[in-house]
Amino acid sequence: MAEASFTAGAGKAAVRLPDSLFPVDGFTSVHDPLHVRVLVLDDGRTRLALTVLDQTSVSDEQLARTREIVHRVGAVDPLDCLVVASHTFSAPHVLPPERAPQAERERNGRLARAVDAAVARATAEARRTLRPARTGFGRGSCRIAVQRDVATPHGWWLGADDAGPTDDGVGVVRIDGADGRPVAVLVNYAVQPSVMNGSTAREGGRQVTADLAGAACGRIEERYGDGTVALFLVGAAGDQAPYLTAVRTTVDDSATPRRTDAHEGGHLLAELLGERLADETVRVADRIRTTVPATPLRVVHDRVRVPAQVPPAGLHALHPSTRYAFTPDGTTEAPFVLARIGETVLAGVQAELNARTGSALKDASPFPATCVVTMVNGAAKYMADADAYDRITYGAMNSRYGRGAAETVVARIVEVLRSPGAV
Repeated sequence: MAEASFTAGAGKAAVRLPDSLFPVDGFTSVHDPLHVRVLVLDDGRTRLALTVLDQTSVSDEQLARTREIVHRVGAVDPLDCLVVASHTFSAPHVLPPERAPQAERERNGRLARAVDAAVARATAEARRTLRPARTGFGRGSCRIAVQRDVATPHGWWLGADDAGPTDDGVGVVRIDGADGRPVAVLVNYAVQPSVMNGSTAREGGRQVTADLAGAACGRIEERYGDGTVALFLVGAAGDQAPYLTAVRTTVDDSATPRRTDAHEGGHLLAELLGERLADETVRVADRIRTTVPATPLRVVHDRVRVPAQVPPAGLHALHPSTRYAFTPDGTTEAPFVLARIGETVLAGVQAELNARTGSALKDASPFPATCVVTMVNGAAKYMADADAYDRITYGAMNSRYGRGAAETVVARIVEVLRSPGAV
């Protein structure tokens, strides 16, 4: 019997941000470059592209442009193109023209074109390097995240709770060429790449950085060399902060959050955490035995109706509270996408899920090799678990989804995964 067809190619391109672009969106310089990383897989019937942008989030307008570029350059059906934000908090937002401040509209346009150009270059490289491939999955454990919801005398707020729930699992997908060398390594972990969130340089202004996700991917790529591309897929990290951050937040006796900043010293923390994640990823990847998938590539799009609530007027309206009034607002739709790569399933949602939700989904999935990925094909803020509404956490307040939405999404995803032949 002839062996099944399965090819893979990967590309990486830096987003070129000239000095003349700054200041933009509060950023004044680049500490380390942002990248676009693209993986293209093809089984002869379906061509799947996974595109990871070093951005905080991706707007609907940018999603459409990115898919069009990957379609044009990589010959991938737009519906088979998954676009994921690495979720670094230290990248300028690419805004639709009408939403960009008037004074920055021209620079925002240049920023958008720089990201689009990197998408095109990375996609072209991925298509050019398509070759026979094999794939496999492994799982490890790494503690670089901490529960960020903490109890204060005035209600729950942002901080670090060592005893709080986390998901230390590291999901690793290794994709090899016929020579056994990695074409790409996917790392799925539940942490926000926000070590430098809100930090400024000592002379003022924020510095662009891919944060711990960029540090981890760079170290993995250095370890394997020969064109290997590492892609960070942010997991259910809505309530998961890096264990170490440049900015320390406390709440004083008047319930006012106070912040202290390590400034440039914070970049070392991002490097250290990124290295820890990378080292565990490499340890797991080195033990994975890759094979040609026996099942075809599959991409399934679906959506489920969930409870909605009125979101806050803005971040300025949020503070620790024991009496916050959640206001129901009917229902809304929550889209999700399931992508099957061999025995691995990527369960992707737009919303930021909490770690307990991600763990519940993986535990209930009939596929042991399930990765829960957030920030997929757009952004939708937080979708907290029911307990977060009881505690009145930041994520529950800062959401357009109501109590029970996360549980409803998990139930529907599991239902699809358990349907024979659905994935």
